[in-house]
Amino acid sequence: MSEIKRLRQERGLSRDELAALSGISSLTIRAHELATVNGTETKTAEAIAHALGVPVHALFFPSDINKSEKIGYSENGVGV
Repeated sequence: MSEIKRLRQERGLSRDELAALSGISSLTIRAHELATVNGTETKTAEAIAHALGVPVHALFFPSDINKSEKIGYSENGVGV
């Protein structure tokens, strides 16, 4: 999941900052960035994507998503 690292760095966030925004531990984020995990729980991917302001698929597939294409979320976590 090296896309997490790319997206995180693109936004100027440290692992600890992304952890605080997503509610996912910085160790888990590190493991995903280094691809030392086999798979990702849906709730983990959703939390990280939400904190980065991208759709979940952007964590898995490189794309041309840039800061101007960030998605918004309603209070219930649904993309808008």
